[in-house]
Amino acid sequence: MSITPSVGGFFIHFEREGIVMRQRKRTRKDAEACLKMMKEDCVVDLNRVRYYFQENRILILRKPNHTDPKYKCPFEE
Repeated sequence: MSITPSVGGFFIHFEREGIVMRQRKRTRKDAEACLKMMKEDCVVDLNRVRYYFQENRILILRKPNHTDPKYKCPFEE
């Protein structure tokens, strides 16, 4: 469990019931709120994954990537 200053913001790392969660935030206030959410909430919503912590199981929902194929490679036109 840590909030580490990094280039451009803060990096949050937390492990809960064997699940490692990582997130980047721009401000210390947002980073502390995110760490609190990771510790206490039963639904943890991150950028690419949503975790549902229940009494006897953990549901992991991976969000799809809806990026337009036109913008996949920033160096091609």
